[in-house]
Amino acid sequence: MSKSEWKQQLSGISASLPTFNDQNHNLELDKTKLHISWLLKNGISADNSILFIAGGLGEGYFLDDFEWESMANALAETVNNRVPTGIGIFELSARRAARKASYAADLGINFIQCAPPRYMQPTEDEIFGHYKHISDNVEIGIMAYNTPWAMPGGYNFSARLIERFLEIDNFVGIKWSTTRVQHYIDMIRLFSKELNFISNGSIMSIGYKVGATGFTDFLVNVAPRLSLYKLQLIRERRFDEFDELELKLNIDPVLKLEKEKGPNRAQRIDGMGEGPSARLRLKSLGMDTGPHFPAQSSYPQEVIDETNTIVKSSGILDWVDWNDELFK
Repeated sequence: MSKSEWKQQLSGISASLPTFNDQNHNLELDKTKLHISWLLKNGISADNSILFIAGGLGEGYFLDDFEWESMANALAETVNNRVPTGIGIFELSARRAARKASYAADLGINFIQCAPPRYMQPTEDEIFGHYKHISDNVEIGIMAYNTPWAMPGGYNFSARLIERFLEIDNFVGIKWSTTRVQHYIDMIRLFSKELNFISNGSIMSIGYKVGATGFTDFLVNVAPRLSLYKLQLIRERRFDEFDELELKLNIDPVLKLEKEKGPNRAQRIDGMGEGPSARLRLKSLGMDTGPHFPAQSSYPQEVIDETNTIVKSSGILDWVDWNDELFK
């Protein structure tokens, strides 16, 4: 596949799929397949989405290799080339990352969502080399994952590094979130003609105004109507309506609760993975994916109660069509 064809596919809703498991952390692949099939019946198509499995929300960095492969198999088998697909890769070793990418490519998966190597602070040469090694050995679309919160001391892809990424044949996009708003905007403005930027935690509609081609989304798992509507607003450049919706659903309820509870309100806790927060948010929206993988820290009850309060007051439940009864 050519770089332009990969870029054409990497647009719209980047659906971050959850990992379903039982109380002993055994994967429940039947639930994964049922859920993916439900998404395809509820408007998710090649025209609007890419389905990513074993990413950050799916706790891909906690999966054993055989579990990761099982997730890849389930995605490829269920989608059967009807929608572009991708899978998360979180490896310190470029050789291991390339082997996983090769496994995914052999299944017909279109993209990898690949985080930079992390242990000690990597240099830009090492980050570039990580992606270059994968590209040199595997024909699969590469979407890098800028993860400044995961690097020692914090890290953002610089303009110099992103410019070097353009040299990599099948490097087509970046899952984009930064610690500085100006940097977030500037990199999209500088490189959006050559690379696709998929906004991860949108700063209102700013990114889409200057060239971002889509957004990472977990809400699509339970509320595809909402995600499709947001994408429609972006593509029709109805940015005022998009921002109004973002304020109503994502920002205003949180600010209201902060005002009511004051500075001593229950605080989110930091941790080494997205499992606790992702599973809590989905459960508050009616999807029980099972317990997070060890040894991530659980949330105290006050945070769980706070999350449920925010969800109920936001109005987002009016958009939710998922019901766990579908599993029965």
